[in-house]
Amino acid sequence: MPGTISSDLSELAAARKRLAELEAELAIHRRDAELLGEVTSPKGGAKRST
Repeated sequence: MPGTISSDLSELAAARKRLAELEAELAIHRRDAELLGEVTSPKGGAKRST
């Protein structure tokens, strides 16, 4: 099918861009948590470090 490959490449590029955005956002949240003295789990829970 014409356009299928370029469409797939476009979707892949968009997914990679979104992944990079989410990773940057996660890094910001992790730094914030460190500054606040919290340890976060990958599932979103938080517990106070002692």
